[in-house]
Amino acid sequence: MDGISFTAIDFETANNYRASACAVGLTKVKSGQVVEQVSWLMKPLPGYADFLPINVGIHGITAAHVRNMPDWRGIHGPMMDFIGGDALVGHNVSFEKSVISKANEASGLPATNLDFHCTLTLARKHLQLDHYTLSDVVGALELPAFNHHDAGDDARASALIAIELARRSGAATLSALWPEAKNEAAKLPSYYAVGYTRKLADLPPPNPQANPYGPLFGQTIVFSGDLAAMPRVQAQDASAAKGATIANSTTKKVTMVVSAEVLGGGRPSAKVKRAAELASAGQDIRIISELQFLRLLAFK
Repeated sequence: MDGISFTAIDFETANNYRASACAVGLTKVKSGQVVEQVSWLMKPLPGYADFLPINVGIHGITAAHVRNMPDWRGIHGPMMDFIGGDALVGHNVSFEKSVISKANEASGLPATNLDFHCTLTLARKHLQLDHYTLSDVVGALELPAFNHHDAGDDARASALIAIELARRSGAATLSALWPEAKNEAAKLPSYYAVGYTRKLADLPPPNPQANPYGPLFGQTIVFSGDLAAMPRVQAQDASAAKGATIANSTTKKVTMVVSAEVLGGGRPSAKVKRAAELASAGQDIRIISELQFLRLLAFK
């Protein structure tokens, strides 16, 4: 696998804003082997420094942990030096791509010209799983256990997924492992792109093994608008993992509508308007903001 060389990357953020990076993990792979790892905590940029309880609950990083750390402007140089000319690999790497873009923009740094490859789309291509979270894919491939939401561990896990799927598929180069990255990405909508809507047959099934006392278990959820914290498809997957049924439209079976517009103050969508009508007619249906949804999602 001489052609399987890249840097895997993972970010953690302090809040919903992509410019609020508070940790980065990097794992360098050469010829199909992990050769080096680094991870750094960082202080979020001014204006993006609030640590939301939902984020702290996920990764455990607080303002106190990063008080004396450099911010993005101090980490950017060492990070880019480590990456060098490598392509970047990550699980749902559109998140990492947007963190780099938004943090550079907030810092007044120039945009970077980097190639990105996603192990989430790779896993969906090669594996048949109910859910494709990083932990699910690591378990399915029988890779070493890791501390999920530790940026360093997550980057290494993404690297090992790519290496293992390259081994299983016989791919000797990144272009062979991700052929669509060069040939089809410009033509086809990204599965995790803003505004992407799944077909009904592609919606994830509810996880029957989820905590039955969790606030999302048994709910039928519709997402309206694009969330700031994660792509809609990822939010659907996370909800289904908690035992929720996912729907594409507001029907009489829907019990919850998660609305990006409610949080952002925008005009209500047709889904939200329909939910309000159903609620007025006596249906048990809630319209909640993204922040409220994230709090429910954090319930174990």
